[in-house]
Amino acid sequence: MGLTMRQWRLAKELSQEDMAIKCGVHRNTYASWEENPDNVSVGNAKIIAKALGESVEIIFFNEESTKRRKE
Repeated sequence: MGLTMRQWRLAKELSQEDMAIKCGVHRNTYASWEENPDNVSVGNAKIIAKALGESVEIIFFNEESTKRRKE
């Protein structure tokens, strides 16, 4: 089972405010994405993944990349 958006954020030692700033949105907007990630648009998912330094697939679909397993 993969990590939730909240768990990823905490693992990176970021607050919701930090993530909101990195994503260019209000903290309430980011909090709503974290609360209900199924409603995050593809474009916003890319922004979130970039802010976390991970791929969209890993953050939102809990997929491990083959490349990472080889490293």
